[in-house]
Amino acid sequence: MRSTPTILISSGEMSGDIHAAQLVRRLRERIPDARILAFAGDECRDAGAELLFHYRDYAVLGITGVLANIPHFYRLERALKRSIDGGVDLFIPVDYPGLNLRLAAHAHRRGVPVLYYIGPQVWAWGTGRLDKIARTVDRMELILPFEEPLYREHGVDAEFVGHPFVVDHELPDPLPARERAGVGLLPGSRVQEVRRILPPLLESQKRMLAADPGLRFTVGRSPAVPEAIYHRIISDAGVEVELDDDAVAVMRRSRVLAVASGTATLQAALMETPLTIVYRASALNFFLGRRLVKIPYIGLANVVLGEKVCPEFLQADANAGKIAPAMLELLEDGGPGDAMVERFKDLRRLLSGGGGCERVADVAARLLEAG
Repeated sequence: MRSTPTILISSGEMSGDIHAAQLVRRLRERIPDARILAFAGDECRDAGAELLFHYRDYAVLGITGVLANIPHFYRLERALKRSIDGGVDLFIPVDYPGLNLRLAAHAHRRGVPVLYYIGPQVWAWGTGRLDKIARTVDRMELILPFEEPLYREHGVDAEFVGHPFVVDHELPDPLPARERAGVGLLPGSRVQEVRRILPPLLESQKRMLAADPGLRFTVGRSPAVPEAIYHRIISDAGVEVELDDDAVAVMRRSRVLAVASGTATLQAALMETPLTIVYRASALNFFLGRRLVKIPYIGLANVVLGEKVCPEFLQADANAGKIAPAMLELLEDGGPGDAMVERFKDLRRLLSGGGGCERVADVAARLLEAG
């Protein structure tokens, strides 16, 4: 290992930025002289990485969003490949497989070791990519327990290191029910998601208030979405709702949640807050996604638990007529919300163990020494 090795981390969205930041901190402790470059966000920058590109400038939704921005992404990919060519000693892709698998293949061709953290969700999209992954990735560190045997069966050197929400303590402990109040609305982390999902959530708010006028509602705001977009949608809906920049705090203190499908569903479940999962995409993106996805659920909490613990409302079903009654039911004492919380307690056990980012940093140091 060179005395001052250079590590490139590529994490193209908000959730990956949070996880990668934990790894940056462990790498700083384990290899203090390393230069850490990143395609990530504020979390990685604050942890000590040198930000090359910010994920916020590449936050598009769905296949059509990517196609509409091909030149933009092409320039990003070329720039990151030039960074690899310029003397990177270790490449660490974090999730974000559309770009990161191509960068991993490029790094492999250049003789740069590849340590993939948070592997592509091949269990959802099919195993067609696994042969390529086995050829181009030196080590795969996984955060979901059922992934390790699947990767290993296809010749990938992989291990489960625990989920960072649990192992690296990225989330606070759940609040007891007596300290909770109100309803949380979490419409996603991208502009397109918020524009499609927040309106039906606010319509659901109206219906819930008609049944229980004492309810209070809070929208968790994504830092990747301009605040003006929320205010415009809220104004158009004609409702009063609080806007909070701390989505995790909203998850933790709410009695019930409506959450856009994604990482936030797992966060909310680990906060032991009853939730409904909501998602809307363009008709074309949804059609293409349904043809590609190989699993019966889309919510991560449901995927990990292996059953539909949380109700899912997708596309045309993501409407107030279905969302509001489900959320009101979850608010009932002794109702399905209580049973849901009991199932959520199993998640912490399933996702624990493995050493987390401490383990990933150790593997990174070993790959650098071997190189």
